[in-house]
Order: sequence, then structure tokens, then C-alpha cells
Amino acid sequence: MNDAWLYVVLLGAAAVVYAFLIPKPKPQNTAVGGERVVREMEQTLEQYMVEMEKENDDLVNLLVQIRQETGAKQLALQEQLSDVRGRLAEMERTAGKHEARIEQLSSGDLQVVAVREMQEAAGKLRNELIEHAAQQHSQEPLPEMEPVESVRSRYPQLFELHDQGKSVDAIAKAIGLQRGEIQLILRLAKREED
Repeated sequence: MNDAWLYVVLLGAAAVVYAFLIPKPKPQNTAVGGERVVREMEQTLEQYMVEMEKENDDLVNLLVQIRQETGAKQLALQEQLSDVRGRLAEMERTAGKHEARIEQLSSGDLQVVAVREMQEAAGKLRNELIEHAAQQHSQEPLPEMEPVESVRSRYPQLFELHDQGKSVDAIAKAIGLQRGEIQLILRLAKREED
């Protein structure tokens, strides 16, 4: 907007300078020359006003175009944001399911460890009772106790495939157990060996 006033002032200054620079006509032609200068000034000002209106129209059109482009970009960004929010919600649901499964497997692992510890304690107690009974009744034969079944003896096919170097996924497909169960059995067997 300030540019328009600047142009008007410059144009006015140019007209004044032009008026001083033109040769002064002789007194008889002064009226005709003055009218000609006035007409030229009017034409110049009219041309300037037409150019200003055209520039203003171009500026308005540019602003309308920018507003439309901005609106379209904003809509596209809102669609992308809603898509990302949907994906995030889906990932949170999936993560919740995985966490619940991990918790379930962890609690199952702890239960297996507790059962194993109880079996070991029972085995020690049994051995102590056998020794105590042997000391008291050295003449009576002791009944044979069944050995505690090991993890390897319960899952021979699993350990056979594992010893062959098969992956956990391949073992799961071959014997029909879940991947987590196989990993748990392998960990328990490793603890038994230690």
C-alpha cells in the first residue's frame, strides 16, 4: 500500500521537474502549451492509475491463490495427522496385547521355576528321609523310588531337533508347540544341566 503512495509522489515530483525543464513558450503559445502539458499529465496519471489497478488485482488474485493452497495443504496435513493417530492407536493396542502376553509368559515362567524349586526341595527331603530310614532300619531293604523326570526326558523330540541345530521356529512347526513354550523348555533344561 505504501508503494502506491510512493509512486504517486514520485510521479508528481517528476511532473514538477518536467514542468520546470520544458522550454517556456512564447507568450502567445503559453495557453496552448499549458493545455498540452495538462493533457499529458492527465494521460500519464490515468495510465498510472490503470497500472496500479492492474497490480492491485494481481495482488488480490495472488492472495486468493495462496489462501486456497494453504487450505488444501492444511486439509492434507489434517488427513495425515488423523491417519498417524489411527496407526498410533493400533500400535498401542498391539503393544498392550504383547505386554499382556509377556506378563503371562513371565508369570508362567515363574510358576515353572517355583515348581522346579519345590521338586528339588522334595527330592532333598526324600533323600534325607531315605538316609534317616536307612540308618534306623539298616536291616530292612528300602523300596526303590522313582527318579524325578527331567525336562529332556519329557520332550525328547524337541531336544533331538535342537541338538540338530534347528531354529526355534522350525522346532515349533515340527512338534506343534508355541515359540515361547519351546524357549521356556530350553531354558529349564539349561538350568537343570547347570
